[in-house]
Amino acid sequence: MEQKPQVRNRLTSKISSFSANKEDLRKLFQILQERSHAAGDLEVANFRQMDQSDEVYENNKKILKEGFNLKPTVVSTDGKELWGGSKDIFESPNFPDHIKSIYVNSEIPLKAGYNYYSANSFELFLDFSKPDLFNLSFLPSQATPNESNIAVQGYDATWTHGVFSEFNSFIKSHPSKMTWLHRHSVYDFLVWMVGLPFGFWIIYRLSPFLNQLFDTFSVFVKSASYVYIFLASLIGFRLLFHYERWIWPMIEYQSPKSTALKHRLTLGAIVLSLVGSIIYDIFKAIF
Repeated sequence: MEQKPQVRNRLTSKISSFSANKEDLRKLFQILQERSHAAGDLEVANFRQMDQSDEVYENNKKILKEGFNLKPTVVSTDGKELWGGSKDIFESPNFPDHIKSIYVNSEIPLKAGYNYYSANSFELFLDFSKPDLFNLSFLPSQATPNESNIAVQGYDATWTHGVFSEFNSFIKSHPSKMTWLHRHSVYDFLVWMVGLPFGFWIIYRLSPFLNQLFDTFSVFVKSASYVYIFLASLIGFRLLFHYERWIWPMIEYQSPKSTALKHRLTLGAIVLSLVGSIIYDIFKAIF
């Protein structure tokens, strides 16, 4: 009988919105570990004895089964790494308060230890890094760079699609806030709708002071001061946009020691005071 050719399935996806605390990550890796064990059961079921003795065969099946125990790597923001079993890592007293990334590849234990390639596997990278706050070399019009992604591959289509679907469902149930800030061209839209009017309002509020300060100077100097303040307000708006992306990351680890809430409250107070002043000036000008 002619054997049907095997078809290898591969599903990949970028992760654009995810927010989780330590307990959420523990649950996620419990799910992934269960799916990895299921892949191990499939591997053992299809493992042939060939010319191996019964003792060697049983020992190799045990090695195969244990090879599907996940070994994630957790990297903290200060560069320290934590590697080991999923359960041990999340129960470790050395689990970092601030995470930079988490990486796991379910086929690495067997591949590195025995040069054995499993039929079904997955690879996950969670990038919790934030964009530099005062890095003006990065164009704010571009989408926020982030390398978070998952790849699931295997010859068992049911297992491959099942893991991919279950992972995506978990991610969608834990979205980060203000994800739209990190999309392409959002800054351009905000500049036209908010940044430029903000610059004109700053000029309006400072015009009495500028007229008095440069009263004895030429018209050119006075006009230049208006242009300078207007451009400075746009730079301030750009820094504020970077700040918003920094305090609302697209991939967020909710650390108990995180200062994100304080920053968000501070930004909220600043924005509310500015909006209140602008509304007051509009009503004063109209009425």
